[in-house]
Amino acid sequence: MDRIRGWVLAGLGAIALAGGPLVVEQVAGALRVEAALPRPAFAPGEPVEVTIAAVNRGEGPLALTFTSGQRFDLIVRRPRGDAVWQWSHDKAFIQVVQTVTLRPGERLSARLTWDQRDFQGHPVDPGPYEAVAVFLGRAGPGREMRLPPLAFVIVER
Repeated sequence: MDRIRGWVLAGLGAIALAGGPLVVEQVAGALRVEAALPRPAFAPGEPVEVTIAAVNRGEGPLALTFTSGQRFDLIVRRPRGDAVWQWSHDKAFIQVVQTVTLRPGERLSARLTWDQRDFQGHPVDPGPYEAVAVFLGRAGPGREMRLPPLAFVIVER
């Protein structure tokens, strides 16, 4: 079984190493939220950095409302859906309603980094994972935006 797992991981790694940046986006009216990984494969222990941005693609100002000081979140999970880590799990945020106004073309962005450790601080196993970016601002009566997952693999080299 370990031998088959090794072949699968090696195959995923070979495919993943051939690719460039991965980008997903979601649009709601004038708001576009995007998330990006620099590449689809990482070595064990290598930081996995996800860039998340909210962009005003409209022609006028766009008011975004936040219910706390947190703007973005990142969830790393296995493809079957169980979360192994969440950026905000050990952080505290000011609890105040805030409004941020973006001019046309302006972006609000963050780089969130996962150190390949689980909620308990243990290194995760090589294999496939997904990064789910979450934008916590609202433009109007909408809710937070969860972007489609960015699939990547941790490959032993």
